[in-house]
Amino acid sequence: MSDTGAGSDQGPAGDAEQRGESAWMPPAGEPSGVTGPPPPPATGPSDGPPVTGYGPPTPVASFGSAAPYGPYPPPGPPSTGRNRGLVIAVAALSVLLLVACSGLIGGAFLLGSSPREAAEREPAAPPVAPWRSSGATPTPGATASAEPSARGPQPSDFPAAQISDLNDVCDGVLYFPQSPKRTGAAPHPVALLVGTDMGTGSRRHDQVYYYDEGLSKRVERTWASEDPKIVQMVACLDRTSTGATIRKCRYDDPKPDTLTLLKATYRLRVYEVATGRRLLDKTMGGDDQQCPFVVLYGPDKKIYAEVSHRSVLSALRNLVKR
Repeated sequence: MSDTGAGSDQGPAGDAEQRGESAWMPPAGEPSGVTGPPPPPATGPSDGPPVTGYGPPTPVASFGSAAPYGPYPPPGPPSTGRNRGLVIAVAALSVLLLVACSGLIGGAFLLGSSPREAAEREPAAPPVAPWRSSGATPTPGATASAEPSARGPQPSDFPAAQISDLNDVCDGVLYFPQSPKRTGAAPHPVALLVGTDMGTGSRRHDQVYYYDEGLSKRVERTWASEDPKIVQMVACLDRTSTGATIRKCRYDDPKPDTLTLLKATYRLRVYEVATGRRLLDKTMGGDDQQCPFVVLYGPDKKIYAEVSHRSVLSALRNLVKR
């Protein structure tokens, strides 16, 4: 009886000692029995998720979240030292790339926001004036202008499309090599452009001055053609100065009005359209000093004596018929 009782008091440890084995002892700081629940795990930020090793998993909250793991097991143990080193290396590389990109972006912004520094590094090219189309090839570094060149009128790349294009010949800007030259047998077609206001360069095509020469289509094509492709010469008649009052002219339509007729002086120039060569340059007085039947006038109510049709025909006849 005593032997049996002594054996039961020794328990598993006594049996182990009898068999020559060392008895198992719980680690320091842990309970000696296994009947009670384990102590709560540490919750420090470096300890990772809680780990339990006794019985069924206990529902606990995930790190940084209020949602429980539920029926699923808790996260595994923290990553090893090798994985942690890889994560640190990737993070460092990302930081270096971010710094490099930030430096590039900041440099581009600085360059774009500092035009003065950019100008100091590379001087800006001088502005170039618009170049009017012509057959001449501009020299390097030269600027072109729509105004008459010191070298004279320039050849046009395109033929005259309408009679008003011939104003460029009158102004000494262009000539039209595609037009027929004043060669061969007469007659030599001409177009008369009369200035509408002194100094403005605005001109109208006079298509009635030639009536003393006849009214046939052939005469019209010679003296007042509307087709610039057959015109060989352009006559430019511009008022250059005004003089004393000649008389008052009264008009009743559309309402009563009185205009002042003044003396005027004109310049008649004739050019060959195809070359810009000047064929005639003549000063003429306004010899038609009668009040015109129909007239256009401005706010100053002044009108000017014009060169008579007969005088214009007389000045152009030799160039047209010879």
